[in-house]
Amino acid sequence: MKQPVTRIRARNFRSLAHVDLPLQPLNVLIGPNGSGKTNVLNVLRFLATMVKFDLVAALDDWNGFDHIQRLATKTGAVELTIEGLVTQNASPNAPDSYKLRLARQKNSISRREEFTFKRRGGRGRRITVSGSQVRIVEDEGPDFSHNLASNQTMGLATLPKLSDEEGGLGIRDFTDFLSQLQVLEPDVSAARRPARQYGAPIAEDASNLADALARLRMRDPDSWELLKSELGRCLPGLEDVLLSPVGGPSRSVTVQLVERGIAQPIELADASYGTVRMLALLAALHEPDPPPFTAIEEIDHGLHPYAMDVLLDRMRAASARTQILAATHSPTLVNRLRPAEIIVCDRDPETGASVIPAMSSDQIERAIRASEWSPGELWFAGAIRGVPA
Repeated sequence: MKQPVTRIRARNFRSLAHVDLPLQPLNVLIGPNGSGKTNVLNVLRFLATMVKFDLVAALDDWNGFDHIQRLATKTGAVELTIEGLVTQNASPNAPDSYKLRLARQKNSISRREEFTFKRRGGRGRRITVSGSQVRIVEDEGPDFSHNLASNQTMGLATLPKLSDEEGGLGIRDFTDFLSQLQVLEPDVSAARRPARQYGAPIAEDASNLADALARLRMRDPDSWELLKSELGRCLPGLEDVLLSPVGGPSRSVTVQLVERGIAQPIELADASYGTVRMLALLAALHEPDPPPFTAIEEIDHGLHPYAMDVLLDRMRAASARTQILAATHSPTLVNRLRPAEIIVCDRDPETGASVIPAMSSDQIERAIRASEWSPGELWFAGAIRGVPA
């Protein structure tokens, strides 16, 4: 699998004054509350909302431009850039790039979009959208220009209609990728309930958990059996996971757990918070047709430390099919990470700006060798930053 995102850049986006973050297949954000971990994920949330709907809807989701612009300045433009290997001809030396710039101009918000990608081997293409004007520049060959319907029309929404010769294919690749970005934050209350059977992948809030598990059982029986085995490693008394139809015309399904020594299956509604959340995470990480990029908020929340080995093994296996960016507060999980998988997040005490990454993977590796401590121990002790001051 190509690594779809190689770098995230953000300027003046909430606490992210100036962040330039390279990514690997598996990435775990660590750091104290308020250090910017969630705002890194919010960059992805914002872009995904924008491409699924439009800029106005994305800004409305954040209560307007003032709530995404960096609070300390309220003057600079917001700039978000995603670099990666999205289109067919992208390479590590010539990555694709999408850059969005938003700025306040009197009573309106101006926006500028830039797409850079290789349309074919040996050629590069840059498409710039400013207001309603579209300019298409080729490294070799003629330039093109177009007009959008209005200043508020997003290039991501309109430019996929261009011909392949003009660059529509590359823009469609960008649009498809951004629209598939998944930021998983399970709502355990919703996940406990029966779900209508649509055969859909797991939703970002895991509200269709039962349906997603039924899809996995049907599409990939081997992964279904492996998921049950992994859950059993976290719940020693677990014997089976049942997916049972719920009566009525709605064609719903519910989840039940069979445990040793208990005569009746346990409804998921009566299972522990950690059990439901672990089941939702495993369902996402076993998804037979995963999105190219999966972000997970507070991946360790509610989980027993013994579950961390199971979870990390599954994350590493899944990262071969979907790039993963997760946030954690658990030193137990961090103990099991490799230096290249750790992104230390900190905060400048003077300006309040997020410092991400606060240490390089080489610096983390040197600190481990010098102390002979594990990464989680170093982090908890404050030796690799990313702890409350």
